[in-house]
Amino acid sequence: MKLHKVMRGALLAGSSLALVVAQPVLAQEFPQGGTLRIGISQMAPSPDPVVTTFGVNWATAGVICEGLFGLDESWTPQPMLAESFEYSEDGTSLTVTLRDGLKFHSGAALTAADVVASLERFRESAGIGAAFKGAVSAITAPDDKTVVFALASPSPIVPGLLAGTQSVIMSSASLEGASPTEATRGLDCTGPYMLTEYQPDQGVTMTRWDEYASRSEPSSSASGMKHAYADQIIFRLMPEASVRRDSLITGEIDIANELPSDFYDALQNDPNTEAVVVANNQSLTVVFNTKEGVAADVNLRRAIYHALEMEPIMLASVGNPEFYTLDPSWIPDPNSFWYTTAGVPEGFGTPNPDKVTEYLAASDYNGEPIRWLVASEQYQKHFLTAITASQQLEEYGINVEIVESPMANYIQARADAAQMDAFSSFLPTYVDPTSIAYLNASYPGFWEDPEKMALMQEIATTLDPEARKAIFEKIHVLAYDQFPFIKFGTESNMYGIRKGVGNPARIPSRAGDFYNVAPPPQS
Repeated sequence: MKLHKVMRGALLAGSSLALVVAQPVLAQEFPQGGTLRIGISQMAPSPDPVVTTFGVNWATAGVICEGLFGLDESWTPQPMLAESFEYSEDGTSLTVTLRDGLKFHSGAALTAADVVASLERFRESAGIGAAFKGAVSAITAPDDKTVVFALASPSPIVPGLLAGTQSVIMSSASLEGASPTEATRGLDCTGPYMLTEYQPDQGVTMTRWDEYASRSEPSSSASGMKHAYADQIIFRLMPEASVRRDSLITGEIDIANELPSDFYDALQNDPNTEAVVVANNQSLTVVFNTKEGVAADVNLRRAIYHALEMEPIMLASVGNPEFYTLDPSWIPDPNSFWYTTAGVPEGFGTPNPDKVTEYLAASDYNGEPIRWLVASEQYQKHFLTAITASQQLEEYGINVEIVESPMANYIQARADAAQMDAFSSFLPTYVDPTSIAYLNASYPGFWEDPEKMALMQEIATTLDPEARKAIFEKIHVLAYDQFPFIKFGTESNMYGIRKGVGNPARIPSRAGDFYNVAPPPQS
């Protein structure tokens, strides 16, 4: 079989070999019109998705922008701005042909030069960009419709790396003066909505772009047709969950994102609202600074893991046992090809005092405070997990100093190894292990273990899906030996909708596809 066909098959195998592929939900057709109003908990200083690795801050760009590929409902990358793609016979290059007739919101035609400019910037960014840089040695545009990726070695991962929001394509003109750390002045993209207004302390207004060139395939998360039912999509910044709940009940908003599970009964008992529970949404975690400081001591991290009881931590954060599972896999969706529990110590979630004593004795820890960063806007997910864990650790003489700050300060501090020892975070399901931000050495936490780095290089250059799964299991084993991060459990996501909202998301892979959600009928 030709190598380029093997590689294309390997790209798709991650979804097809291990599960019944989720078929696109064929939504009822809804009329276009109206405004979809969404209450959100936080906003980034800029809508530019490249300058932050914090996924919650990609929401605006996810509606406005598109990439060469987009993930479907089974976590498989599908062509979006790309018309087609093909690997060379020796597997050392990937050629992508762009669709005809595409243009940016500014009116400029999309060309291969814009793709090169966008992805050159992306490859110098943290997180997934670093993995892309490792896989791709050069990006060229032989003509306006063709982009060629020279690969560091034969690898099937590039379409998956280009299916995330950080790798969306913007016009080269809009990128003037921008860098991987300096935001663009706006978002000049190709998606179904234009950015009308962005106020970090208030919200976002996005207006349907009538010149949008949609694909014709059935809608499936970020791939296929995008219906753009609403005339406008508005994000309203409402940091307090209770405010989002009350605003939903009173009809001020149509969707209330990220609600705690203890609001479930209130929404279900109201005749005009519904609580939507999305299972296996994300892992709740703490990430350690493995580069310097007190948490760089691997034996201290091992002691911390064995000191923790996960049930009270998850209960404190989520509030209802029906809304979480004590699942140790770093891939929260069990339907993913990459799901594994390899290397997990027996009795996950249960403290082991003997192990704590053993590892503390082997460590250099002398009671120094562990500076644990939390974002004030993420009170339940960040603060309540941290405070519950710190109380458990105190019983063993392990001291935690919780540093609570606004999101912007939290993001800045966690990127500086001198300012933190640990930070609260979360991990969703990714299309490929090479996309998992925690596994990239440039991600805050800075896990540069040589064995991990070698395994990441190996998985990025291996074609056979089962062989790649075996490599990922080795990485999973290593993570459960060195504990550069610790998972508390897997939480469901609950949000609220007004009755009449059409085609709301009910599976994790559809998070953020508001372009396929219809506003409730206007009274």
